[in-house]
Amino acid sequence: MSSTKNDAVRVTLSPDSKEISEKMNQSQDNNQTIDSEVVSNEDSNELIVDESPIDEASGEKDESEQNTVDTETRESDTAEVKEDEEQILENNENKQVSSEEKLEKTENENKNLQDRLLRLSAEFENFKKRNRREMTEFKKFAAEVLIKDLLPVVDNLDRALETISADEACKAINEGVSMTRDEMLKVFSKYGVQAIEALEKDFDPSFHQAVGQEENDEHPKNTVLKEYQKGYTIHGRLLRPSMVIVSS
Repeated sequence: MSSTKNDAVRVTLSPDSKEISEKMNQSQDNNQTIDSEVVSNEDSNELIVDESPIDEASGEKDESEQNTVDTETRESDTAEVKEDEEQILENNENKQVSSEEKLEKTENENKNLQDRLLRLSAEFENFKKRNRREMTEFKKFAAEVLIKDLLPVVDNLDRALETISADEACKAINEGVSMTRDEMLKVFSKYGVQAIEALEKDFDPSFHQAVGQEENDEHPKNTVLKEYQKGYTIHGRLLRPSMVIVSS
């Protein structure tokens, strides 16, 4: 019967009805296609849901690996920083030690220079003192040669006084020679020249020169009995020894 009805409908339907029927069929086909797509989408969603834990695990794994890498990087950076700090500290210590050594070296050099300066100053002071002493000695004994040359003149005046008689005629000559001798001795005294007293004194080889010996009971042994030539000193230093006769 259904086939008969269908055949009847097919006969009785108009062209417009056919178009409507075809559109309804197409809509049913579209609905089926949509349902199939929904089912496929649902299946795909289930698959995605099923696969999502795997993606999360891999993500966690990647994140842990990244964290590990970051940690290692931080540790390496920290180690490098520590090495750099240690190197800087070592360099600072070396610089400090070097600075201390330089400071100690500089202090030693300054100390040596100060000692050298003190020595040079002391040597210069000694040089000045020695120079002053030498100049004083030079001034004291500068006339030594001239006075030695004048001593024979004084000796001749002494001999003249010994030989001049005490007559009234020779009295003026005697006074003139005596005054000349005294003036000569005054000039000698200005230069530190003094006559050596030898008669009846103990023989002193530092100032006396013995030219002979005589026996004499009145005087002890090694006593100056006679003086042939008078001796002189200049500022306490022997200028000429006395020529004497000594008792034996």
